[in-house]
Amino acid sequence: MDITVAYFHPLLHPEAVKRDFEQIRAVGAGSIVYAIHEQEEQRWSHDLERGLSQAHDTGLKVYLSLGRYGSLFSGSSLTSSWYTLRHPESCVKDRHGRSHIISCFNHESFRSWLFKEVEYYLSTYPIDGIVIDEPRGPDITCFCSVCRALCPDVTDLQRFRRCSMINFLGELCAHVKHVAADAKTTVVLLPEDLEQVDELAALPLLDTVGCHLSWQLVDEEVTMVQQWGHEVVEAAQRHNKHSQLWLQNFSLDQQGERELELAFSHILNAGPDEVACYYYWRNNVDPEHVWQTTRDLLRRAPRRQLHWQTTLARVPLLYQFPARESQQTLQY
Repeated sequence: MDITVAYFHPLLHPEAVKRDFEQIRAVGAGSIVYAIHEQEEQRWSHDLERGLSQAHDTGLKVYLSLGRYGSLFSGSSLTSSWYTLRHPESCVKDRHGRSHIISCFNHESFRSWLFKEVEYYLSTYPIDGIVIDEPRGPDITCFCSVCRALCPDVTDLQRFRRCSMINFLGELCAHVKHVAADAKTTVVLLPEDLEQVDELAALPLLDTVGCHLSWQLVDEEVTMVQQWGHEVVEAAQRHNKHSQLWLQNFSLDQQGERELELAFSHILNAGPDEVACYYYWRNNVDPEHVWQTTRDLLRRAPRRQLHWQTTLARVPLLYQFPARESQQTLQY
């Protein structure tokens, strides 16, 4: 079982970043997710390059999350997209003609800009993949001129938008693979969007489908974590994809902190390929306790078969050789 940790912290202090990455690596994590917003790369490019290189030096792969790009995806800060604010013509419009500060993914100019951004990041920085985090779309049916032209039947617009979003995410994954064939593509959903999980898992160039199992944020019982987890894992298995389940180790009150271990057990029971969580993320009553508990839990995650186990599995073959050779091989 792979482990990924989201690192949504500044990269300004190399020694602090090195310490954090070493802590993350020590719990068995093999990768981090780093969320970037449009304005950050323009102002802190040297910090970004140095920090992501530090992750690689520590043995961690880096997956970049497109924070709030087009206001379509989740991000570490609740900021509006610069692109959307500068291009109001791209905004989603509801049935009453009101504009929302979200770019419509059916606008070709927006797609072109976003794909160029992805190409730039993959070509410039040490990045191993792209994470599409909590894509927005079905919550608002867009009646903009582009959507109306593509789907003249107003009564069908809602279904059209859902299909369009799947198509958009498929094209985004295809562009990532076009730029860097080995780059990993991941989509992470919210529990309320799991009705889309099967269609997403069917996308040919999507590698991983995941879900934020944030039971307390949506005011559900912790037992829902296992139900949601099974939905994701089963959809991934049907389409031969990788499954990723996220533990809510942020915004926890005291009751949530007590249920953290149970939530993690439910995740393991769902049998995902990968577990994910956050490094010292926000709004916990006792941040230090939550992170320490998270570290202890991650160490319980089943690991891949170790090399020495594979070697020992071949022990009977060693009897074909002289005793001294066999002993040396076993010691090795």
